[in-house]
Order: sequence, then C-alpha cells, then structure tokens
Amino acid sequence: MLYNLLFGTGPLSDPNMHIQIEKLNLLGDALDERLNRAFLDHETFNLQYGADWLRNLALHALGEHDKAVIFIARLSPENFIACPLKLNSKHKHAHSLSTFYTSAYSPIICSDTPQVLFRSLFEHLAKVEKLSTLTLSPMDHSSAGFGFVQRALPQSGWKACHDFFCFGNWIHAMQDSAYEPYLSTRPSTLRNTVARKTRKFLKGEKGQLEIVQGGDKLALAINQFVTVYNNSWKIAEPYPDFVPALLRLSATRGWLRLGMAYYDGTPVASQIWLVSKGTAYIFKLAYDEDYQRLSAGTVLTAYMMQKVIEEDNVRNIDYLSGDDAYKADWMSQRKKQHGIAAFNPRTLGGLGLIASHKLKQLAKAILRK
Repeated sequence: MLYNLLFGTGPLSDPNMHIQIEKLNLLGDALDERLNRAFLDHETFNLQYGADWLRNLALHALGEHDKAVIFIARLSPENFIACPLKLNSKHKHAHSLSTFYTSAYSPIICSDTPQVLFRSLFEHLAKVEKLSTLTLSPMDHSSAGFGFVQRALPQSGWKACHDFFCFGNWIHAMQDSAYEPYLSTRPSTLRNTVARKTRKFLKGEKGQLEIVQGGDKLALAINQFVTVYNNSWKIAEPYPDFVPALLRLSATRGWLRLGMAYYDGTPVASQIWLVSKGTAYIFKLAYDEDYQRLSAGTVLTAYMMQKVIEEDNVRNIDYLSGDDAYKADWMSQRKKQHGIAAFNPRTLGGLGLIASHKLKQLAKAILRK
C-alpha cells in the first residue's frame, strides 16, 4: 500500500520534499531489490535485523491479533528508512517486530536525511493508521537510530515519549584468536571449575560433546534439544514452533552451532549458538535437571567457546539478553538495551495512556520527596 505525501510543515521540512509511505505485509508482499539488499546489509550488524529472522518470528511467534508489517518512508528509491513493526488490530498498538526471543532491534536507515523521514513516518502512524501507542524495543541506547527515533516522536505529535530500560547485554570482544588466552582473562574460579568439571564429565568416556551444524543429524539433534529443554527448569515455550524453525533456518544459512552433551548416551545438556559475520550469539541454554550434578552446561559452554574462537575465528561473543550472574564470568562488557514508547493524543486510547503515564510520573516524584 502506497501513500504519497507533500511534506511541508515544521522546522525540519522542505516544501518541495515529496515523501512516499509504503506499508508491506512481511509474509505476503514481495520486497523490492533495494529493500532486500538493505536487509542483507543490515543483517551484517546483527542477524536479528535480517529479513530471514523477522519472517521466522512473524510465522511462529506472534499473537492472535498481531500482524507483521514493514513501514517505509522514501524520498527516492535509494533514500529511505524502513521499520519492521508488529501491529495489534485489537488494541491499535504498534510494537517493533520483536518478542522476548529478540535481544536487538533496529530500523533500517538508508538515508542522509533520516530525521525528516522518521518524522514523516511517525506522523503517518498517528494520523492515518490512528495507532494509540508505539513502542520500539529493545534497542542500543547509544545507536544513531535510537537518537533519531527519540527526537522524531515528539516532533511528529506523539506525547509522553519516554525511554525505558529493557535488560543488560553481556558481550566480549576477542583480543586473540586462541581459546587459552581468552580463558586466562576469566575469573580463576571459572577456570578451575571448567577444568575440574570437564575432566570429571569425560572420565571413562561416559561423557560426549558434539556440535551439529546441519546435515543428517539435524532432525535428531532438534528433537534432543526439545527433550532436554522440556526436562530443564525453564518454563514451557509459549511458541513451540519458533525454536525448531529457527534451528532449521540457521542450518540453511550456515549460522547454526547446536551443542549437545551426552552422558551414557543420554542427552543431558544442549545449547543453541548462532555464528554470523564474526559474532557468536549464545541464544538458548538448557540442561536436564536430573543430571545437574554433572555441570554439563558449564562443560558444554567451554567446549563451544573454544570451537567458535579457534575454528570460526569469531571476533565477538554475545550472550544476548539478561543479567544472569554466570554471564559476567564468561564475558567482559555489559551494554544496556533500552526501549522507546509514546502515545497518540489523536486517539481516545492514547489520551487515556497519556493521563496514566503522567499520574505514574507524578506518583514517582512524590515518593522521591
């Protein structure tokens, strides 16, 4: 769907600036060559920015009233921004095309004038789409895209615009292409635990470690991962088809490193790592609680860490979302992922949310006194 706008109001505007707004169904509409290329380029920064990841999410991890769309604001065929969004038809809410599986979101920016394009797009979402709320998360608080969004929302008439903390993100930048120098920088307690537990796990050839990347072993490894996960302490997957589909997609794209730990032939721990463009993303971990004494998860992490460092030659390791204490042992730097939310005063729902937000802010201010 196309909308042609003559953008000629406000301090950032040029009266001769013609901006076209496009709305695409991610699963139903074809992406043109420029947008496909932009997604592929964007994917080099984080595989979660790519169209393949987003399509898998749209297919397997959306709610009943959610629809995956891409809004594009164009000044010319090569000058545009694109925002993949999740629209909720029941509540007229818009959210970045992300779920709890997502650790990073970013709009695509192929423009030297992105601020005016973001403003035009956000005006369209408020006036034409009549959305009550808009939330983009989780985003890198220090990124240029975050700044453009943060400025454009109030400029385009959205109210009670605010950013909020989502979660910590533990990462490590490699200084060497070998495992031992990396391990030497980690806490001594971790090094000693890895050495002791690995010897014990592998003693007598009872324990075995394996990494599956695809091929004939993939289907069995996926089933074994699901079994381990279901026997772990973690809550049941609300979207059970998402992870198996991601594993198949990742094998096709060459990202997959599915680690398996066996003891006496039984799968007791499994980890999903995804490797792309020099970064290893540690996506999901699980171990069977009946075998907790073996510390198979720690042993498997060390094994996979060595493999991605020395065989995949990764430059960065990313533990994705969460401030779990063990992540600080393996990683060296913590980033913060934030979100941005705003409400539309042109809708009744938006007005109610603006009032609610202001009351919460007032209550916080009173409590601080």
